Amino acid sequence: MNAESPIVENASPSAPSDLRIWLADLTYTQQTVAADVIPNAVAGIATFTETQVPLRHQIRLFKYPEKLAQALNGEDMPDIIGFSNYVWNKDLSYEIAKVIKKHSPDTVVVFGGPNYPTSESEQERFLRAHPVVDFYIIKEGELAFARLVEALIEQDGDVEAVKSRQIPSVHAVSQDGTAYLTPTIERLTDLTVIPSPYTTGRLDEFFDGRLLPIVQTNRGCPFTCTFCVEGVGYYNKVRRNATEKVSAELDYIGAQMQALRAQGGRNDLFIADSNFGMYREDLDTARTLAKTRERYGWPEYINVATGKNQKERVLEASRIIDGALRLSGSVQSLDPGVLENVKRKNIDVDGLFALGLAAEEVGANTYSEIILALPGDSLEAHMGTVRTVMNANFTNIFLFQLMLLPGTEMATDVSKKQYGMDTRYRVLPRCYGHYEVLGERIVAAEIEEICVANTTLGFDDYLFARRFHLVVTIFYNDGIFSALLKLLRGLDVPVYDWMEALVRAEPADDLRPLFDSFLTETREELWDNHEQLSAFVHEPGIVEKFIAGELGNNLLFVHKTLGITQYLDSLADLARSTLRKVLADHGHGDADTLRFVDDALTYHLLRARNLFRDMDTAPEADLSFDVDAFLRNRAAGVADVKLDTPNRFRFVLDQTQRALVDRYIGIYGDSTVAIGRILSKVHVKKLFRHAVPADDAVDALAGARGEAEFHLSGLQQ
Repeated sequence: MNAESPIVENASPSAPSDLRIWLADLTYTQQTVAADVIPNAVAGIATFTETQVPLRHQIRLFKYPEKLAQALNGEDMPDIIGFSNYVWNKDLSYEIAKVIKKHSPDTVVVFGGPNYPTSESEQERFLRAHPVVDFYIIKEGELAFARLVEALIEQDGDVEAVKSRQIPSVHAVSQDGTAYLTPTIERLTDLTVIPSPYTTGRLDEFFDGRLLPIVQTNRGCPFTCTFCVEGVGYYNKVRRNATEKVSAELDYIGAQMQALRAQGGRNDLFIADSNFGMYREDLDTARTLAKTRERYGWPEYINVATGKNQKERVLEASRIIDGALRLSGSVQSLDPGVLENVKRKNIDVDGLFALGLAAEEVGANTYSEIILALPGDSLEAHMGTVRTVMNANFTNIFLFQLMLLPGTEMATDVSKKQYGMDTRYRVLPRCYGHYEVLGERIVAAEIEEICVANTTLGFDDYLFARRFHLVVTIFYNDGIFSALLKLLRGLDVPVYDWMEALVRAEPADDLRPLFDSFLTETREELWDNHEQLSAFVHEPGIVEKFIAGELGNNLLFVHKTLGITQYLDSLADLARSTLRKVLADHGHGDADTLRFVDDALTYHLLRARNLFRDMDTAPEADLSFDVDAFLRNRAAGVADVKLDTPNRFRFVLDQTQRALVDRYIGIYGDSTVAIGRILSKVHVKKLFRHAVPADDAVDALAGARGEAEFHLSGLQQ
């Protein structure tokens, strides 16, 4: 078929079918809700299929394994059940599918999603390794699934007959061993033909305060990065939803979320576009979001990847939404050889600096993503990329290891061999659990493959880089020590020099356990063999250890949480000793600067004290510098904020901050793992205590002011 031919024709006017169809986009739930988005994608497949195929029964949707298990126990088995397949739910879905197939062999099991190889030999290997999957739908699912349902109806449920019809984008292996790896079906040229699952009410049951709404205004990406599923040619043309449909969805969602927030539910949004802000239509979406923020107080925070080009348009979108989204300048690497290997065209360095500066001027929060161990990467190249991004003043730098995602060119056997990738396996954080399905206990865990070395990066370099990642996550991201970063920049001292001093310093005895734990767990989470790791997870009592947080954590988030909650004073001591040396090396070791460093550390320590427990405690300290004024005024220097005499400051939480913390603890819990999740979801700086003169009347005014300033300020990651 022509991959760009127009569609969509209406279904044939035959009598409605009695087929019972269920679609599941499952998530783990026992430690926390892992993939915490409303199942909009499978819901769109359902609403589209119902326009194409006459069905007597509405297609049912599932997100939580417990609800699916309850439905399987209480009702007739579905005739067709479809599962989304992502890196975060494949094993869970397949374990449940095995039980369904065992109890109901005639139920047709369909899988679909990006977690599927690209080469035909690896696709066939996948299908043969997962025999309960009758059909696998590749690439876009709406039209292919509708055609599959049509064919099953026409063939009276004869699965083997349908396989032999070789429907485009529907892969299968027949009983005689023949593999049918059909070419891809044509893409939808206009996403508006998919009836909105939101405005039709199909997703109402999923507005439960735990899941966040997700919308997609366009689908596709013009870039060709080999580590990304959308980097393959199939998705290179961008297809859109009509502005009217998007606006109606956002207004509908806003009304729902306003009620949920009042009950303690979450109040954010996920936009699934790959390059939000790059296109003119995105400004229409931004204007609609500005209206929903005014009308409903939603969304406080927007999780989205902004565009790699069209900087001015991206900045305009940020201005319109007034700080509710972070601007991304994700580079993954700035090394020319690495970029050539991964077929990525980056924003140029001058553009990167211009974006960081412009974002600072409009008050936008920014982030950049960098991936360790890409083909051709080295420790020097990786650290050089981090240095450049820091110099561009991005407020957060998110540092990742290279995941080899099925469905990408990077994950092929050819690519691994070409670049000498040394890969290991580990359990994906939060993605593990055990469930009762049809009277049987299933244990599931998602295992990812990551690259820890290649021909240009050794494993010891990988470990050093990971330790550096922890330093950046604690000392650079989220403004925990923002006054010190501003001080360095004002003195033209590279922030990177301080980060490098931190990672190379020998921590004191009271801090060493934090760094030793991180490196030990970084080594121990890696397994040489997928099958051995899977067998380990299935040993009695092991999955319970994962759920309890003893194993399988996001090590950066957990150790950052430990740093903030248990090691903050020791971290401040390390910050002080290393910063003094860096300042001295650059000729800035004067007494006032060093006294300001001491005051700034005290300020940051007390702002971050007792954010999640013992919140009523309001610590106090005497400060010789107005650190608040230093941070508020971009042009202020140390001399400008020196006080005539030391003032006593009290560090307080206002009522809005308390309510916010209570709301997030209600959603995620208050364990170390849960707090790590919260810190990954909110703009941490918004949680920090207010420094006010130690006077009760002033405290009250500060609390009221903080509450007013906090309203609709945007909770950014």
